[in-house]
Amino acid sequence: MKHFFDYLGRRKTPFAAVVALSFLCVFFSSCASEDQTKEYVKAVQFSAEEREDGTRMTVSMTTETQGADIFYTTDGSSPTLQSSKYTGAITFMENKTIKAFAVKEGLENSPISVATVSITEKTIIIETDSGSSYNHKLDISSILVRKSAEKNYIWENGVKTERYNRYFCPIDLTNSFTRLPKAGETVKITWKGTSDKAISKMQLKLVDNNTKTANWGAALSETTELSDISADKDFSIDYTFTFTKTPIEKVILQFIYMPDVLDTEATFKVSGLLSSIKKDFSVAPSGAPVINPHKGFVQYAWSSGFIDNQYWDAALTSGKNEAWDYCTVVYTGCGWSKIQIGEHEYDWSFIDTLLKLCAENGRTLGWRIYPTDTGAKKADEPGSGEYVPQYIYDKGCGFVDATIKGTETKIRVPDWSDPIYIQACKDFAAEMARRYDGDSRVEFIDIRSFGNWGEWHCSQLVGSEMPSEEIQKDMIAYYKSVFKTTQLVIPSDCRGDVYKYVLSLGIAKRDDGLIQIADRENDLVKCYEAGLPTVGENCDIYEKLLNLDNSDKWHQQWTLERWKSVINVAHLTYYELDRQSCAMTFFKDNAEHVKEMTNKLGYNFVVTAAHLDTDENLKTQLSVTIKNTGLAPAFFDVNLIAEIIDPTGKRKAQIGSIKKIKKGSFADGDEKTYVFYSDFASICSGDRICIGLYEDPSAAAPNVKFDNKNTLKNNKLVLGEL
Repeated sequence: MKHFFDYLGRRKTPFAAVVALSFLCVFFSSCASEDQTKEYVKAVQFSAEEREDGTRMTVSMTTETQGADIFYTTDGSSPTLQSSKYTGAITFMENKTIKAFAVKEGLENSPISVATVSITEKTIIIETDSGSSYNHKLDISSILVRKSAEKNYIWENGVKTERYNRYFCPIDLTNSFTRLPKAGETVKITWKGTSDKAISKMQLKLVDNNTKTANWGAALSETTELSDISADKDFSIDYTFTFTKTPIEKVILQFIYMPDVLDTEATFKVSGLLSSIKKDFSVAPSGAPVINPHKGFVQYAWSSGFIDNQYWDAALTSGKNEAWDYCTVVYTGCGWSKIQIGEHEYDWSFIDTLLKLCAENGRTLGWRIYPTDTGAKKADEPGSGEYVPQYIYDKGCGFVDATIKGTETKIRVPDWSDPIYIQACKDFAAEMARRYDGDSRVEFIDIRSFGNWGEWHCSQLVGSEMPSEEIQKDMIAYYKSVFKTTQLVIPSDCRGDVYKYVLSLGIAKRDDGLIQIADRENDLVKCYEAGLPTVGENCDIYEKLLNLDNSDKWHQQWTLERWKSVINVAHLTYYELDRQSCAMTFFKDNAEHVKEMTNKLGYNFVVTAAHLDTDENLKTQLSVTIKNTGLAPAFFDVNLIAEIIDPTGKRKAQIGSIKKIKKGSFADGDEKTYVFYSDFASICSGDRICIGLYEDPSAAAPNVKFDNKNTLKNNKLVLGEL
């Protein structure tokens, strides 16, 4: 006796060009007693991904049997071991039929599975964002039953009569459950069938048919029975089976029948459906600070000791500085000549050491590399504070001996407009981009080509002048051309038309004059309005800002109200916590306010409502409403994934498709509802519905947390239990 399973799923698609993929999986396995212990390779399964333009479809093939090889054909012929061996996804630009089977030494070959790829139909198997979905069925599709070759003899009214054995047909439903049921739990199965032969009697029951244990053939439910089924007439059983034992290892839907016409075969077409679910989930805000990537408070580290010095209480790994727990980004800087030793000679160890330490401690790194630092200049120390690599001057670059404002100290600075200097800056940018662009450990990089501290001003360099706006724009454009992925940041004194140009290229803005200088936060609003992250830095350290007297716009005092106002007005995504003692003093004075503002900086996603609706046909819809209660969008792509997990937290199934929240698209204050349409084989009591926010959708766990209670250690948010 052999089984035949046929599956076809499809959905509507909103694309102008449309694609279809239908699956036909054929299973043959003998019901003779000697075959009941054979182990088969799991059948080949297909998955499909369409091109947005609708002109092609990529099909992948898998089998649940580890180490099995897949062989396939695309010309309609049955595959053999001499057919093409599957090594990776196949892209089709025209209609094709794929036939495939899987083999593994020591096991019986899998049945042949068939997928029909149609580029022209206006349907597709994968669920659609438009709201349409196909029937969600427990897949018991078609069973082809052949006559038995064995005969037996019984006595009827004293007469020896020859009869065939009853037909015994098991259907394995084990994988249809997200977890195996327990005694007392129920499953509703609707058996809708048509037989091409008359049947005098049919019995159905659930059994545990694990041939490797003593549970083989053990009944899991009572038996239900049908009688006198006419040929080619529909029949239906709508029955709830109650499981009667624990533990359960396999769930087999077994039917036994006797056909009225012997020496023939009968075909049954059946489908099984599970009971409906309608459930609202209550999801409360966390009420606690939520630390998330690509946003938040920033801490300075001028050497690796700021992070790994175990004897300094303020260091990260000391375990004594609570401020570090609320900082997501480490920021550093150094003079250019400390990195570039010669024209083609670099030493990146300063940056690489910090990158490694940050990654090990769950942080990212941002930096500035500057040509001049008047703060480091010592009158009696020639060359101090001067960080333009010497080879640039050796090549003939012009320079001036500028006077540091308010002193008589001279400092050598280049002619910012000299072509030799300009080219050297670009060469350095290109090398830095080659090394670090796209590195996930890097949060952002400042463009620091001109002026004191590279801040695009010469206010303290008497005798030095900034280059023309054309030269400034040219340098900015070059940086953008070599840094294609990593976020670039321009310093605070880039203003006017150059600032507008910066924003047009997608380069963010840092302002280092906050708190002390009135209205500096308003300049950052332009960056926020351009859809870019804003970076804030105080004009001086906390202790000095506390002692200012508000005598003029340049001497505004630090107050808690002003601090919070600066964050809110500038819609800050990143903000320096403090520079002194790794912000330890600042945090001790303002711990509760730091915790409060942690969820204000940047994005902050909160689930406000969730509802699950599974109808009697298992058309399943999960709707989740999310609000961004932060001050800015997320400036990176986030992938929202819904899934079923078992009570231990193990993932059982994904619900619907991945919802991509594109960079900058979910504005602060917005509230959006995402709907997942899916096909559940089964949902069991005790299962949990959860969602997660993934920067990388292929990752094992989300890296972005929701600001909600019931968030697990792996960052998945449990919406509720069924």
